[in-house]
Amino acid sequence: MKQKQFKKIVNKYKDIIYNQAFYFTRNKEDAEDITQEAFIKLWHHLNNIKLTSLKAWILKVTRNLCIDYSRRKKEHISIEFVNNEQKSDILETLSDEHSSPEKEAINIDLKEHITRVVNHLPEKIRTIVIMRDIQDLKYKTIAETMDLPLNSVKAYLHRGRKLLSKNLSSYYKNEFLME
Repeated sequence: MKQKQFKKIVNKYKDIIYNQAFYFTRNKEDAEDITQEAFIKLWHHLNNIKLTSLKAWILKVTRNLCIDYSRRKKEHISIEFVNNEQKSDILETLSDEHSSPEKEAINIDLKEHITRVVNHLPEKIRTIVIMRDIQDLKYKTIAETMDLPLNSVKAYLHRGRKLLSKNLSSYYKNEFLME
C-alpha cells in the first residue's frame, strides 16, 4: 500500500517540486537532485504526514533543500523559466502574433527587464512573488511552506508587487520618453 500511495504522490507532485527546485537553482541537474532528495524525505516520513497537508509539507521540504543548496553555492533565488514554452506562457500577454519586429524587440527587452526586477527583490519577497504569481500557489500553501502567518504572506506579496510596479512604471516612462 505504501508503495502505491507513494507512486501516486510522486506522479502528482514531481513537476511542481522540480519547478520550484529549478527556480531556486537555475540548474537542471541540481533541481533533479533536490527533487529526488525531497521524495526520499517524503518516503521516510510518509506515515507521519497528514494527507491534507502533504502539498505544503513537500513544498516546505523542497524550499529548505533549496535554501541549503543556496547556502552551499552562495547564490540567490532567481526567476528563471524551465523552458522557452513556459517562458512564453507566463509572459504571453506581452506578445501579439501580429506584432512587428520592432514590437517584438521591445517585448523581449521588457521580458528581460521583468526578470531582472524580480531577481533584485529581497529574497523572501522574491520567493513569495514567484510562488504566487508564477507558480500560482495558494496563499495558505505559501504560508505553510514559508512558516509565515497568512497575513504576512499577503503583506510581502503586496510589497513585492508594489516594488515591481514602481520599477516597471519607471521602465515604461523611460521607454515612452525615448520615442
